[in-house]
Amino acid sequence: MRRLALSLVLSATVLVPGAAASPAAALSPGPTVQLRDALRPVVTDGAPGAVALVADGRRVRSAAVGVADLGTGTRMRTGDHIRIGSITKTFVAVVALQLAAEHRLDLDAPVGRRLPGVLPYADHITVRQLLNHTSGVPDYVDKLLRYDATQPGTPWLRHWEPRELVGFVSADPPLFPGGSAWAYSNTDYILVGMIIEKVTHRSLADEVDRRVIDRLHLRDTSFPADDPTLPGPAARGYADAGPDAAPVDVTEYGPSALWAAGAMVSTVADTARFYRELLGGRLLPAPQLAQMLTFVDADGIGYGLGIARIPTPCGPAIGHDGSVPGFATNAFASPDGHRQVVIASNLSPGRQALTQEALVPTLFCDRG
Repeated sequence: MRRLALSLVLSATVLVPGAAASPAAALSPGPTVQLRDALRPVVTDGAPGAVALVADGRRVRSAAVGVADLGTGTRMRTGDHIRIGSITKTFVAVVALQLAAEHRLDLDAPVGRRLPGVLPYADHITVRQLLNHTSGVPDYVDKLLRYDATQPGTPWLRHWEPRELVGFVSADPPLFPGGSAWAYSNTDYILVGMIIEKVTHRSLADEVDRRVIDRLHLRDTSFPADDPTLPGPAARGYADAGPDAAPVDVTEYGPSALWAAGAMVSTVADTARFYRELLGGRLLPAPQLAQMLTFVDADGIGYGLGIARIPTPCGPAIGHDGSVPGFATNAFASPDGHRQVVIASNLSPGRQALTQEALVPTLFCDRG
């Protein structure tokens, strides 16, 4: 599966396939032990710790392996808070679609109508194209990384305004005419967040809280503005510094650098519940949910409005992945939301990410 998520590479790292997870039938008996055994290759391939949750109706299994903190040796726990990265995009897309259902936002209107002058070609791309990454707007992250490498101090701890993030690419031409191709761009969701704030006259974090987090009672989920810390209990996040170096602790950094593209914090249980309720129809009216689940070809998988569809041996799985400094997460559910699989590890980038991806269909299809 192609990585969809934000890739903020803090050091040069080559991702190579890790040891694939064993088929469910070969794992040790007992659901908890079985899930824990399935997770072990993620740690073997470099992650300090990993956690997973598999839910099928009322049957919920969760397990954790490895450590949450290399300094103290604290074990990874199933309830640890993690940064969920680009899974944030699904939350933001839900808010945009709710506004569309309220007739407050036209998804097919030009971006320039809400954000005049934000990009030279803003009148030639639509909100829908931002949501499904067919806008052609370049990704700001590469330039943010180059800025980080050339500036003194700690730019990752400073506050970034959304227009500053868009400003990294505002002078660049589009990658292609809007609607003519697909390219993953974090800038798309910075623009969507700006549009939501323009329409509602409220902060994006407030709208996500009010419309999604509070509605679903996701008590362990938050959209931080500038707080660089994680609520407890939490796993420390690490960056792979190469084969001959210890992982670097990158737990704390300013979430405004990611904002609508990937700033949110959650747990595997809350993330699973979010996708269960979303796909079960609790957050969006049927017409808007159908629009969210209208997929375009995205390098061999499907991408809808802030949500992806991947193939598995037992049918499609729908959700998103998220990779930010310190954490890699995969969250997918059945099309009706009945079954959910969430896997997270506290290392990014690293080769464990591919092992983790390979484990998604194994756990998704395991009815053990």
